[in-house]
Amino acid sequence: MPVRAVSFDADGTLWDFPGVAAEANRQIVERLRRDYPGFSAGVDDLVSTHRRVVESSPPGTPFAEMRREAIHRFVREHVGDFPGLADELTDWFFEYRDSADRLFDDVEETLDRLDGLVLGVITSGTTNRQKTKIGDRFSFWLAADQVGVRKPDPRIFRMAAAAADCHPRELVHVGDEIEADVLGAKRAGVRAVLLDRHGRMDGAPADAVIRSLTELPDLIRRWDEEELRSVGVGPHSKPWPDDPRLDPELLAHGDRRNVVDRYRYWRNEAIVADLDRNRHPFHVAIENWRHDLNIGTVVRTANAFNAAGVHIVGLRRWNRRGAMVTDRYMHLHHHPDIEALVRRVREEGLPLIGIDNLPGAEPIERATLPRECVLLFGQEGTGLSEPAKEACEKVYSIAQFGSTRSINAGVAAGIAMHTWIRQHADIG
Repeated sequence: MPVRAVSFDADGTLWDFPGVAAEANRQIVERLRRDYPGFSAGVDDLVSTHRRVVESSPPGTPFAEMRREAIHRFVREHVGDFPGLADELTDWFFEYRDSADRLFDDVEETLDRLDGLVLGVITSGTTNRQKTKIGDRFSFWLAADQVGVRKPDPRIFRMAAAAADCHPRELVHVGDEIEADVLGAKRAGVRAVLLDRHGRMDGAPADAVIRSLTELPDLIRRWDEEELRSVGVGPHSKPWPDDPRLDPELLAHGDRRNVVDRYRYWRNEAIVADLDRNRHPFHVAIENWRHDLNIGTVVRTANAFNAAGVHIVGLRRWNRRGAMVTDRYMHLHHHPDIEALVRRVREEGLPLIGIDNLPGAEPIERATLPRECVLLFGQEGTGLSEPAKEACEKVYSIAQFGSTRSINAGVAAGIAMHTWIRQHADIG
């Protein structure tokens, strides 16, 4: 399977938490020496106290609680009973940590080069996402103290795959610890990359070992190329067919694209032209206000049913890897807002049909969809926006019988498109 998502460990992988913690500990000790003349302990004593607390705490104890207990114990043992002092020092420790996350030099460059992949964080640490300058670069952030599961428990890696809307094998996890990051990920069926910045962990059981995050994009590209070489067809035997639709490069080197056999060796533009001859007269539109991860799935499904076009409303940027390159064969349209989409579809005389489980929505299982129409889907989680609801001529719901209040937007789009296919397509 090609890689669709990457999750990162935080402390020691994205930023130098050990360095931040060491500096915070140093400043705590310096303050106590300044304000309490009888104080004689050092940084090593504070580190030793913290280690003892960690080793004696029950499994699953939040790291923030252990840090607070360590500072309280250190103050009691070396300063005495000063109400509020330990809490003040602990709060300062966390404030300093969040204000000085100290990204490693290779982080931002790597995130830029991974554009198009779903990115997330899996951490046992307590860094505040909103206070880091890269927090908004990630689509999900799974912190152990919040989700109740800690690495190396494979469940947290499966949560990450679910958050990225991908199969575990389509997720790559990157971290600097063998037990927590590598073994935990592999137990969940996730590919594991060990970040060994200092070259001290030879023989680690990871799928790959890198010395810098800048190696990661090329590693993923190689894995994807290997995946492609396992599908499709190789070079065409000579003499080559005399057909202007065929691509000489593909004939010479093989065709590993995600296309049906009929289109093997065809030029991309020839495939689009042939599909245009038989496009079904329905369009699909989806709102994209937060880089919706489902758009790639919607595009891929629209290609499978040969929809006339896909309209993306809102943000122009979306995760194209989920489309499995099928966007090359589709007519994609961008609209900055619902009003722009409405103007376009009204100019073309197309009814706008919303799909959402709203009060008063009619069951799609009993509906007859218009042959020519635009099927509109909302953002994952929030559904159709208020302007979108008002613009729809009809809103249909999808029958559900379980405990969940909604189904995945990509799945809902597939159900609605297949409903149209059953009613109007020539199954032949």
